[in-house]
Amino acid sequence: MVLGVSSDGRHAISTHKSKHLILWDLEQRSRKILSTSANIYSAYFIHDRDAFLWQDLDNQVRVQTVNGAVLQKFRHFPTYGHVVDTSLEHYIASDEEWNLFHGYGKAMQPIKQDGTSPNFLGVGKLFILSLSEKKGLLVSAGSSNDEDFDPKKTPPILDNQLFSNYGGVILWDIKTLKPVAQLPGNNVKVDAALSPDGQWIVTGDENGIGLFWDTANTSRKNRMASYTGGIFLENSPYELLDPRKYDKSGLIPVPMADKPDRWGDRHLTTTTTVALAFINDSQEFLRFGYRSHWVALFEAGNPWPQKYFDLGDDPYPSTASYLRSLSIATAPKAQVLVTGHRYDGGITVYRYDPQARTLKKEWVGE
Repeated sequence: MVLGVSSDGRHAISTHKSKHLILWDLEQRSRKILSTSANIYSAYFIHDRDAFLWQDLDNQVRVQTVNGAVLQKFRHFPTYGHVVDTSLEHYIASDEEWNLFHGYGKAMQPIKQDGTSPNFLGVGKLFILSLSEKKGLLVSAGSSNDEDFDPKKTPPILDNQLFSNYGGVILWDIKTLKPVAQLPGNNVKVDAALSPDGQWIVTGDENGIGLFWDTANTSRKNRMASYTGGIFLENSPYELLDPRKYDKSGLIPVPMADKPDRWGDRHLTTTTTVALAFINDSQEFLRFGYRSHWVALFEAGNPWPQKYFDLGDDPYPSTASYLRSLSIATAPKAQVLVTGHRYDGGITVYRYDPQARTLKKEWVGE
């Protein structure tokens, strides 16, 4: 259900529908079952540490090393996604209604608590939390209706409210615990990733819209190209279906199937995004299509796809469910990608070569 990869690319931690917590040694190509009573949404590897987060079914959260030492242990509400920084000072967790809280115990305080919808049950996905410690920023994303508002005038904590204003893409300052910007433009289920250096935010959604922002200028929204349609020119005077409404100048050939699928489509890629993940520290990232084993490589700040990679369909990667969008994880520093499997509880490990721009399968763990 959820995967985390260590920054050095040596280990992965996973939580499963069966409530198993598994530690994977990616170098030795082995695994170890650490628990059979884990919160299935609680695996998270801490940046630049040999330690990870997980929660048991008694609601105890542990910060635990790969050697088994428990650095911290505390009781918390059942988490539906959580992150912590390297210093372990900033622990941020989401509940099932996508409320966000900082800290735990008597020190716990709300960050976002302004409505009960959208939420985990209604949307069918986890609230995405992407952290960049270099700039002290956090991005959250869940479900968006493309509404634009000013966070300075609309607080993230409001009592007796049904619909949250903060379910879409929001940039937060983890030191002040305040929203920095709301980033509109996506629709329905939305995923987001923050580059390791904190400069770029990339987003993709269920409607096929891909966007990116420079965190130094969040007022400027930039569009990613769709793989066959190009870049939608918002200020163009032409009608929506007019070819002149789209810039196709930077497109590259799209992988094609031998014959159409049941919908008549022969394209193997789809811009309907289920997950986004940075694959190296040079700001390259992967965009994972829903129910597709092909992924697109992009450069942050560049709207055009750079290359397409086939992850293979044996085993099929875990791209077929928004509920499992966090079963895809990367270690940018080590240029490692790990995915779950569509039909079983195993993992597949890939390594990216930024010079050759290749993504090669290294190991399938059962």
